[in-house]
Amino acid sequence: MNQERYEFETDPTATVYEFESVGKRGIFKKRITFQLIQQPNVYNLGFGDINLLTNQIDDLAVTNNGDSQKVLITVANAVLNFTRLYPEAAIFATGSTPARTRLYQIGITNNLNEITENFEVWGYSNEHWSMFKINIAYEAFLVKRKQ
Repeated sequence: MNQERYEFETDPTATVYEFESVGKRGIFKKRITFQLIQQPNVYNLGFGDINLLTNQIDDLAVTNNGDSQKVLITVANAVLNFTRLYPEAAIFATGSTPARTRLYQIGITNNLNEITENFEVWGYSNEHWSMFKINIAYEAFLVKRKQ
């Protein structure tokens, strides 16, 4: 993805990524995590603002910093980096609210041609997984790097 993004730092296992959102409301620390949730190789993508008191992800925070596209591209680049290092990983993602899930779906739809160059994309709807199609409302998403 060649769109503008934030630079991130990662831990030695490349399962935790951190960056700063800089926008109209200030600077907000963000974290992306990849956590193994199912064998073999299914990882949950966690994302949100870092709560400075608890040092935990707050995935319900509403930053409204005017940089949502740049933030989503940064998350996508973290997925690219993670799956380069762990090519067998499948990444599960859903929003913490229906509105955020819809935002993620819009991001996938708007970049689908570029995403499918390297990834297979599935959507979860009506209690089953299928290949991602535009104009279907999904509850969750799964991406896996093409072999």
